[in-house]
Amino acid sequence: MRPSTRFAAALSLFIVIAAPPLRGGDLSGSVRTVDGQPLPQIVLVLDGPSGSRTLVTGPDGRYHAQDLPPGAYTVATDAPGFVVSPEARVAVAEADVRLDLRLEPAPIREQVVVAATRGDAALSTLGVSVGVLDQEQIAEREPSSVLQLLQDLPGIAVARTGGPGSQASAFVRGGESRFARILVDGVPVNQPGGGFDFGSALPLELDRIEVVRGSASSLYGTDALAGVIHLVTRRAGPEPGIGLRAEAEGGSFAWRRFQAGTAARAGAWDWNAGVVRLDTDNEAPNSTFTETAGAASLGVGLGERSILRFVLRAEDSERGTPGPTAFGRPDLDAFFERTDVTAAAHLRHTRGSAAHDLRVGIARTAQLSVNPEDSGSYVPRVGDLVGSFELSDFPDPLGFQNDTVRYSLGYQGEVQAGPRNLLSGGADLEHESGEIGSRAGELLSPSRTNVGLYAQDRVVLADRFYVTLGGRIERNQNFGTKAVPRLAVAVRVRGGVDATTLRASAGAGIKEPNFFETFGTSFFAQGNPDLKPERSRTFDVGVEQRLLDSRLRVEATFFRHQYHDQIAFTVLDFDTFQGTYVNLARTRAQGLELALEAAPSTRIQLRAEYTLLDGEVLVSAADFDPVYAVGERLLRRPRHQASFTLRCGAARANVGATLVLVGRRTDSDFVGLELRENDGYARLDARARAKLARGFEAFVVAENVLGLDYQEALGYPALGRAVRAGLRFRSGS
Repeated sequence: MRPSTRFAAALSLFIVIAAPPLRGGDLSGSVRTVDGQPLPQIVLVLDGPSGSRTLVTGPDGRYHAQDLPPGAYTVATDAPGFVVSPEARVAVAEADVRLDLRLEPAPIREQVVVAATRGDAALSTLGVSVGVLDQEQIAEREPSSVLQLLQDLPGIAVARTGGPGSQASAFVRGGESRFARILVDGVPVNQPGGGFDFGSALPLELDRIEVVRGSASSLYGTDALAGVIHLVTRRAGPEPGIGLRAEAEGGSFAWRRFQAGTAARAGAWDWNAGVVRLDTDNEAPNSTFTETAGAASLGVGLGERSILRFVLRAEDSERGTPGPTAFGRPDLDAFFERTDVTAAAHLRHTRGSAAHDLRVGIARTAQLSVNPEDSGSYVPRVGDLVGSFELSDFPDPLGFQNDTVRYSLGYQGEVQAGPRNLLSGGADLEHESGEIGSRAGELLSPSRTNVGLYAQDRVVLADRFYVTLGGRIERNQNFGTKAVPRLAVAVRVRGGVDATTLRASAGAGIKEPNFFETFGTSFFAQGNPDLKPERSRTFDVGVEQRLLDSRLRVEATFFRHQYHDQIAFTVLDFDTFQGTYVNLARTRAQGLELALEAAPSTRIQLRAEYTLLDGEVLVSAADFDPVYAVGERLLRRPRHQASFTLRCGAARANVGATLVLVGRRTDSDFVGLELRENDGYARLDARARAKLARGFEAFVVAENVLGLDYQEALGYPALGRAVRAGLRFRSGS
């Protein structure tokens, strides 16, 4: 070797030995859906020069990989229902690199929910049972009420005393109608004590409905004995621009509905707003229902790290209340007025691996039940049955008032504590007050304040084992301090788009008494300030299987709920009929929930749900009423219920149908006819839509197509066959 060659080789070796090693690069970014929803606790697989490693996203779907050797990398995700499209490739050098991922939905899409963890979460990472109807499914159903949508989800039974606007209840997993926490954009809207009337709830500007089945008191405290029902207001789409919507509809039973809305996104601002006016006579005498409602969402970005959002929903309605018309003469003058307002402000700030949420909310309802005149007495009759006593009308010209307001203030912090732990915790302050009673006398004016502290840890173990552990300490002004835990586990035993996921969850729930049960002053229904909270213990275990490249999803869940210390009215003296409230009743509900979704092609979609409920009274709430006797089935909660929905068509035209099957159930006429069972029924609803020129769309909807007679609640006939048709206009985003 020549000297010059030896010198060059030695110099090169010296440079290699003396030069500092190349610094690894950093790769960071966020993972979101195509709609912009962040995806925490998603496992990412990073392949490159150093081999393969996994990352877990934290708050707002953020991830960060440090000290990566320079080279080309690919990023994939193991989240059923999502695919990275296009395939994520990135070159990493010494400089930091950012790669934001947008996950496309699979044919059977993954749902992202808030109510299950009080933060964005993909269902595949949760052990909790959750049912979701998204904006597309809600629009396709063409529903006349929110209650109609709830009946299409597993684990929920409904009962309504007539047509739209009538008093309506939802029962989650065999619980009482007051056993579910009702949220509107994160704001609790239950009456103090848990009750909520879905009668006037219209599907106005809804983005999605989430139903958590199983106790959620570890996050929400009172009311969440059996689950949570969360209604979320629509927001503007992710693309800049402005859009307008308008529609008009008319049909059977003098149905008239007019609706309009707008949505826009410009710079840091986005908004969505809509209004609706509905009038219908509901077939029966004095059943007219009218409502005017509005909903709006306004968001503004405060720099790159913060967003402030305001949400407002309001409705004003009036309906006639003829009573159980199947058993006798209707009351032709009684009516019910209701005004509800829900408002919320939400500030979210993110910094690094932490996020902070501050929420303020108010839910106010003003309800007035008026019976101006004495319509006289009557004896109820149906078929050959005659009531055992005469019913009297009780006029109240000034009306019975139920005005309540619920203020809520909450803070929640989230932090990625280590590469696989997402810790969250927070505090809630709620103040409830009311003005309740007959306006002819002195009104009851109760109030109470509740405080809760909670913590939750979401952990990813071995990439496919997800654990959620949480608990809450609730300080209630009436019943004192209680602690409630929850544990949920999801195990993905098979990954990829055709994943198999096992789920299990267990928790405890509590619910405060209502105002009358605690503060009542009537001699015949004296309040009991020593009442304990109603309690629940819930457990479920299930499996979800995706098949055929995620074109088919099948889910089965077994559940068992026990409800303890249920509050019941008891008579203290049968001579004077003096009464009060005690923690007496105990019930059990167990059963099976089945769900199926199929998308064999882009033009055909199928959904099916079935619920088997074995519910039983263990300790009687009212010994004097055989409907509540030990061993009886739970009131108005069917043993068998199913729903089947089929949608066919393309973008320009489509048709759909939903068949609801409800089995026989325990019920009561409550008027002395001794009826204790309500027949099952089938209701077939159908709809069709066709796009016309320049943004116009025509649609027609038929409900109870078969025209069958049935009663969701004994004595209150449901509507017969109803057809409505309309014209819809959309422009822009």
